[in-house]
Amino acid sequence: MSNNADKIAKLREEADKLERADAAFNALPEEYKLAITLHVMQCRWNHADGCGWYYEMKDGVHNWNGQSHEPYLRKAQVLTTFCNRRNLCIEDAVALLQLVKE
Repeated sequence: MSNNADKIAKLREEADKLERADAAFNALPEEYKLAITLHVMQCRWNHADGCGWYYEMKDGVHNWNGQSHEPYLRKAQVLTTFCNRRNLCIEDAVALLQLVKE
């Protein structure tokens, strides 16, 4: 019989880490969540050396004034304003962007 205690502990640690990340994301204001979503959908840079998004984070905290974060926050604000003026649901706008994504 094998002992899986170490593997189970590592998996629990990873699950805890993911739960903390979800909680931190859910605690963000809506425009910041939208900025993260837009980055995930639209960024075409290599995240090892071309995109500074992850370099602008410290201990899971985003630097919204950074050169990689700020444009996506601005896009989120523009999209939010547009949707509010047109009485559109932001989730539908994001779904439309996903639909026409390359």
